[in-house]
Amino acid sequence: MPHFRQGIKNIAEICAQHGISKVIIAPGSRNAPLIFAFTAHPDIECLSITDERSAAYFALGIAQQSGEAVALVCTSGTAVLNFAPAIAEAYYQNLPLLIFTADRPAELIDQADGQTLRQTNIFANYIKASFELPTETVTDADLLFCNRQLSQAISSAVAYPQGPVHINVPLREPIYTALPDSHSNPKIIKSIAAKSVIDNESLIQLQQTWLKHKRKMVIFGVFAKNNCLNQLAQQLANEPDVVVIAENLSNITGNSIITQPESLFSRINAQHNQVEFEPDLVITIGHSVICKQLKIFLRKHQAIEQWQLESSMPYVDTYNSLTTIIPGYATESLGKMPFATTTSNYAETYASEYNAVLTNHVAFIQNCQRETGVISDIDLVVQLLSQLPTNTSLHLSNSTSVRWTQLFPARPDLTYICNRGTSGIDGSTSTAAGYAYASKQATLLLSGDVSFIYDSNALWNNYIGTNFKLIVMNNNGGNIFRFIGDKELMKNSLDFFTTPHHVNIKSLVEAHGLDYLVCHKTEDISNSINTLLETTKATVLEVFTDADLNTENYKRYFEQIKK
Repeated sequence: MPHFRQGIKNIAEICAQHGISKVIIAPGSRNAPLIFAFTAHPDIECLSITDERSAAYFALGIAQQSGEAVALVCTSGTAVLNFAPAIAEAYYQNLPLLIFTADRPAELIDQADGQTLRQTNIFANYIKASFELPTETVTDADLLFCNRQLSQAISSAVAYPQGPVHINVPLREPIYTALPDSHSNPKIIKSIAAKSVIDNESLIQLQQTWLKHKRKMVIFGVFAKNNCLNQLAQQLANEPDVVVIAENLSNITGNSIITQPESLFSRINAQHNQVEFEPDLVITIGHSVICKQLKIFLRKHQAIEQWQLESSMPYVDTYNSLTTIIPGYATESLGKMPFATTTSNYAETYASEYNAVLTNHVAFIQNCQRETGVISDIDLVVQLLSQLPTNTSLHLSNSTSVRWTQLFPARPDLTYICNRGTSGIDGSTSTAAGYAYASKQATLLLSGDVSFIYDSNALWNNYIGTNFKLIVMNNNGGNIFRFIGDKELMKNSLDFFTTPHHVNIKSLVEAHGLDYLVCHKTEDISNSINTLLETTKATVLEVFTDADLNTENYKRYFEQIKK
C-alpha cells in the first residue's frame, strides 16, 4: 500500500519526465510538501520568489523566452488569488503555465480555518483546464488517479493552443512530515503533438479566392520572433496586390513591410478619399494589434472577405469582416498561394503613402518641440532605439512606452516584447526579469513610472541578472491619459486618471540592491544610455520627462504625419 504522501512525491518526477525543468515557488506553509518534493528533484531548478503576483509574471517571462512549460507553486488562501493577473495574461498570450496551489481538505473549507478560501476551479475563466488531486493517496487507485491527472494536466498546458492549467492540491495535517524516499516509478502518459493542415480541395478554393481579389492586406499581430514567418511576410510584401502590416510586436520586418501602421492610418483616415486604400481580402495572422487607427479604418471599410490564421482564439472578429478560419501554420497555406499571377497597383498606392509618412516622421524628429534642458519621451525613445545593441530583447511596459515605440520603424535586429494579452501594467517588470533570467542575453525594459512602481516587487528576488537593464520614464503619472482623453472633460478629475505621485524611485531601486542612474537634461540622454548599457550590474536609469511637453509632441507628431 502506498505511503500517504506518495502522490506528492511523484509530482516532481512526472513533471520532470514531461520536460518541466523550472519551478517558481512562492514560500508558504500549506505548500510545504510540494516544496519538499520539487526541491529534492535533481533535474528541476527551483526559484523562490515571495510575492505571488510577481512570481507568476516571472514564470510567464521564462515561458515567453523558452516556449516551454513553467510550474508555479503557492500556499493556500489569498496567495492563490495573487497568481490570477499573470494567469490571465498567460491565457491570452497562450503561454504554458502549470499552477500548483496547496489547499485545505474539503472538510475545512468555509469552516473559519486560517488561510482558507474556495480554491476549486478558482481560475475558471482564464485557464485551459482545472484539476483537483486526491487529498490522500494511500490506496493504489488514488495514486494511479493522481498520476494520471498530472500527466493530463501537463499535456493540456502544452497542447496547441498552449495555456495555463490549474492543479489544486488539498493537503491534511501534518504538513511538515518527510515524504517517501523515492517516487514510485509513476506511469507517464504523453500526448503526441499533431498539427492541423488543410486538405487539397480547401487549398484549391483558397487559391481561387486569392486570384479573385486584387487588393489584399495581410496583418501580423503579436508574435514571437519566427524566421519562417518573416520569410513568408517578405514574400507576400513583394506581390503588387498585397500590403503587409506588421507592428513592432509582431517581430516581422523587411523591405516593403509597413511597421508604423498607427502613423500611416492616422494619415489615411484624415483623407477625404479613402476608397483606393480599401482591401478586398484581409488576412490576419497571430494575436491582436495595438493600432487603433487601423481598426477604425477596417471597421469603416470592411473587406469582402477575411481569413484568419494561427489564432488560438479563432472567432475573434476585430474588424467585423471575418469569413474564413484556416487551420495550421500560415506558412503551410499562404505559402502555397499563386504568387506573381495578378496585376495591381494596390501595394504601390500604400508605398507612396508610407513614403510620405517616413518623410514626415523624420522631419518631425528633427524639428519636434524642445525646451532647453527639458526631456520629452520622444527624445528618449529616439536615442534608445539608435543606441540599443544588436540582439537586445526590448521589453515595453503598457501603456505609453509601447505606444511611443510603435511610431518608429521596427529594427530587425531587436526582439520586441510586451504583455498585450490583457494589456495590464501590473507585471511588466517581473515578466522582463523572468525573460532575462531565462535568456541570459541582453534584456532592456522601457517602462513608465506608474507601471514600474506598481510592479516594484519584481526587484524583490535573487534572480535579477547583470544582463537586465531598466529605463523608467518618469513623467509623474500615467501620461497616456493626457494623450487619449478629452482634456476639457477631464480637467477637474485628471489626477484620478494620471495618478501623480511622490515616490522616490532612487530609494526604491537602491532598497532592492540595484544600481541607479538618473538623467535630467536632453543633452545627457545619450551618455546616460551608454553608461547604462556598459554597467556590469542590473541597473535602473530614471529619466525625468515633462508631461506637458510629451502631450504637445504627441499631438504635433500626428499633425506632421498628416501633412
